[in-house]
Amino acid sequence: MSWHAYQWFLEQHPDNRPILVIDPPGCGRSTRLPGAMDADAQGAHIAAWLSEQQLGPVDLVGHSLGAVTGARLSAQHPELVASLTMVSPSPDARWPRMRQHVSALVRGVPAEAPRVIAQAAFDYVRANPLVLADFGRQAGRPADEVMDGVRTPVLVVRGTADLVSSHKWCADLADAAGGELLAVPDGAHGLPQQMPAELVRIVTEFTQTP
Repeated sequence: MSWHAYQWFLEQHPDNRPILVIDPPGCGRSTRLPGAMDADAQGAHIAAWLSEQQLGPVDLVGHSLGAVTGARLSAQHPELVASLTMVSPSPDARWPRMRQHVSALVRGVPAEAPRVIAQAAFDYVRANPLVLADFGRQAGRPADEVMDGVRTPVLVVRGTADLVSSHKWCADLADAAGGELLAVPDGAHGLPQQMPAELVRIVTEFTQTP
């Protein structure tokens, strides 16, 4: 939920292109938004920040809840997004309640690298409770609604051992936007922390494809 999820990804990424990693509103060191903090509101806020910084179009990468935020940002402001990579996107539409999403995270712990657990637990404890509450109100949102309006190239990445984001959910997201689905063997939900080098390779190949 904070930029720390990408710290190992950053260590593996070549320094031949600039990378911006942010704490979304209500997470890490970012303060909460004055109103809603669901995926649509977060996407609008980040888009406003990109515009203010005169950045874009960017290759956007979002993990877990951030993947859905990335989709809504791409739909709202296609001029700011060159491509969208959705890594372990959640919450899965099969979980109509946020506590089911959290329960799936707990069940998936044995497949995760220890550093994933430590980093994720720290982020969840530190996050503003309204973030999960507002995302929870959008739990069960179908894939075609999440991806409605997304016109940029889309890659959905899922680990085959992920108990949180199902194959069907990820395939539905990719299909809804005319995108691609890529499976990472033995990968769990925390791919940026668990398999950073593999994710760097995947993102680099996707974003550099003409």
